[in-house]
Amino acid sequence: MSDAWVAIQRNPISGKGDRAALILDLVQHLKQQGIRPRLFSNRERMQEYVAERSQSTPPECIVAAGGDGTVQDVVNRYPDQRIAVLPLGTENLLARYLGIPKSGAFVAEMIKQGASREIDVCQLNQRKFVLMASIGFDAAVVENLAQVRRGNISYLSYLKPVLRTLYDYPFESLLISLDEGASEETAYHAIVVNIPVYGLNLNFSPDAVDHDGMLDLILFRKRGIFSMLLYLWQIIRGTHLTSKHVQKIQARSIRIHSTKPVPIQTDGDASGLTPAEIKVIPRALKLIVPCPTQTIEA
Repeated sequence: MSDAWVAIQRNPISGKGDRAALILDLVQHLKQQGIRPRLFSNRERMQEYVAERSQSTPPECIVAAGGDGTVQDVVNRYPDQRIAVLPLGTENLLARYLGIPKSGAFVAEMIKQGASREIDVCQLNQRKFVLMASIGFDAAVVENLAQVRRGNISYLSYLKPVLRTLYDYPFESLLISLDEGASEETAYHAIVVNIPVYGLNLNFSPDAVDHDGMLDLILFRKRGIFSMLLYLWQIIRGTHLTSKHVQKIQARSIRIHSTKPVPIQTDGDASGLTPAEIKVIPRALKLIVPCPTQTIEA
């Protein structure tokens, strides 16, 4: 076997029961490709190993074996490494966007071929994320889910958090400053888009470009549950950006304030409360991606 190696960060609670078989499949196919895999569930232990081993031989990449939250954690821990994704979560939005199926053999072949792509990374305060952020109602749902989550989640796991949030969410007003105060906006809900994917096949900014050095900010200006339900219907139909109460703005940095703290979520994970600052770091993430000719049978 050659000196080529990869480190695999596994999230023990992401995905369903087939995740162990998918990881084993990845490990076996990497070995067949002449690449030595090292699998970790302890993140700190993996960081120590990667730091020590990289001094002599850098890894081919770091593999995030989990959902989008696992990807976010890997991006923050290994900002200078190339990242590959083995999708094991509930949604796997980044993997779906990149065209990566739930297949250990496919991901092993993808790593062997080594095609890469650079995309923008976002940063909330000091933590990086990849896909999107939201400030308001759906972030409150994510926060409520995080408080009761035990192990794996499914779409049904969101039912109680959604109902609870519908019952008591206060819809605080957001004051949003763009590009170091170049302009200011107000809204009751805000979505920051880097990559045009979102859960349940919703798409807030279909034309967002992942490497343009800009954030797409979608502002929802009317308050209340009925307005939120109307926005949801418009998003499903793809007509929300034509509403006079919805605005799309591009910016490189965004500061969000509110009279009372408002929840924030990034890439599907609860990420604190306002006030906060979000900025874009152009082309800061190097991803291993499928070659155009690669198929799922690989």
